[in-house]
Amino acid sequence: MPPVVPMGGGQHGPSNFDKFKMGAIMGTTVGGLMGFLYGTVHIFRYGAGSNGIMRTLGQFMLGSGATFGFFMSIGSVIRSDADPKLNEMYMRAQRRPITMMANPAWKR
Repeated sequence: MPPVVPMGGGQHGPSNFDKFKMGAIMGTTVGGLMGFLYGTVHIFRYGAGSNGIMRTLGQFMLGSGATFGFFMSIGSVIRSDADPKLNEMYMRAQRRPITMMANPAWKR
């Protein structure tokens, strides 16, 4: 697969909507897996009830996935929505100090 050709000259990060989507996908995946684990333990301990095993497990997975995906998507947008000046100041504070070689004439 050929590399993606940059358009418009310059490097741009993902937009807020892209970060929202990524947070939603990650949160839904993690929430669904946690719902699967919790639902499985619940079914083993208390039984599936009148809904059956698959429907009960699906309800746990959908409920947990939707809830965690919602909060993760909002959290990822809030975390990334910062002032560019603050980001620049942070990056300046984190960079390595500039050191210069001493002039040999100063060693007398």
